[in-house]
Amino acid sequence: MEFKDCFAECIERIIHNGDIQQMEELSQMLIESVELIESYDKEFYEDITYRLYEMAYGKTLNKELAESIVHKMKPSGERWSIEETRHFQNQNGLNNVSDVDFYIVLNSAYNDFRDVFGDEMTNYINYVLDFIQDEDAKDGKVFLYYTTIPR
Repeated sequence: MEFKDCFAECIERIIHNGDIQQMEELSQMLIESVELIESYDKEFYEDITYRLYEMAYGKTLNKELAESIVHKMKPSGERWSIEETRHFQNQNGLNNVSDVDFYIVLNSAYNDFRDVFGDEMTNYINYVLDFIQDEDAKDGKVFLYYTTIPR
């Protein structure tokens, strides 16, 4: 093995040794490397970021990530804030659904189907429930969909 090929082995050794200071240095090196990647390949950078997020938090969107995704939606971005979507949930007794999932799917439905659904909130809510509670979907459907499909 040549010295330049020891990258993976060195990282595994640092992790295995469990030295906090070395792991913090490794973390800083990786952060700097990934930030450099962003300037060359934004799509690859986003893929790495989502994979890292999933490792840390699982296949669940947090409020900040959901808001970031919603604000990038085309054509309108955010139609309803998370506070407004929570209100819709409470009005309709939908406390068994993640408020963050409800927020992102409701805004997505508005961006994609407002010409079909118009102003009829019942249509949006029915769509959101069908999307989120899809019986044959994989666990983490909302996370997987919104971190892999739209760009």
